[in-house]
Amino acid sequence: MGRVYDAMCESQREAGVSSAVLDVSGFLPGPVVAPGVEGKIFGEEIAWEKVASFPLSSRDEARLAALDGGSSLGAEKFRLLKARMLHLQERQNVKLVVVTSAVPKEGKTLVSANLAISLARHTSQRVLLLEGDLHQPALAERLGLLGRPGISEWFDQDAAIHSFLYKAEDLQLWVLPAGETPEHPLAILQSPRFLDLLQQLSHCFDWILIDAPPLTPLADVNHWSKQSDGLLLVVREGKTPRKILQKGLETLDAARVLGIVFNEVREVEQNYYSKYYGPPEAKKRSRG
Repeated sequence: MGRVYDAMCESQREAGVSSAVLDVSGFLPGPVVAPGVEGKIFGEEIAWEKVASFPLSSRDEARLAALDGGSSLGAEKFRLLKARMLHLQERQNVKLVVVTSAVPKEGKTLVSANLAISLARHTSQRVLLLEGDLHQPALAERLGLLGRPGISEWFDQDAAIHSFLYKAEDLQLWVLPAGETPEHPLAILQSPRFLDLLQQLSHCFDWILIDAPPLTPLADVNHWSKQSDGLLLVVREGKTPRKILQKGLETLDAARVLGIVFNEVREVEQNYYSKYYGPPEAKKRSRG
């Protein structure tokens, strides 16, 4: 963690907030009771059976480690993050979570997708993954939904929301992609119609994860933060500029930051994991 974590703690102290807000480590999940979901949008039942399904790909370039039911380091990391999020939901009634980063290319979309998959495995809870970056959407492409209509098309049409939702096969996971890049993304997100939709979706799902734009230079995250129960900040060791991180945090309500997700696994951590938990051939390599 080093310099990045210290920078965040320093920023939080200056804002008068305990650095413990930033760290969700050390929690064990308690029993989770799924909140009651109504399944209605604008007073009408969602036609769940009409929602198109799609297969999630385990191809290497998708980097969906959470699809791995085995004991890979990536899968274990997201299972641990899931446990911590379930604990937060139990303690603080967290449901709508924004995933963001200080700058682009930190891996926020990767984390959003894998966390959503983890939460949607072996559960009766409904999970919605919403592509909240309408400027440069990347989530749909990662999930194999590129070109599918989404938020932009819903906003321009008078159609039921189930026409723009997609359900992952064999998972309690639904995806609402951004769709075509609109001319004025923030105008859509701030519109009363979309805010009403978001509120009603919160009654239909147990989790809503928002893959949001980076903190800078856009104002979108500030908007998403006000609608959410909290934020997860994705940082990459050795890449996130400290000054930009601190500047971005200054624009947020620090109390809404649930924790940090470090996307880059150090080689020493990988070697340690392989030595003790990996397959026999990996253990032999690590000893050699």
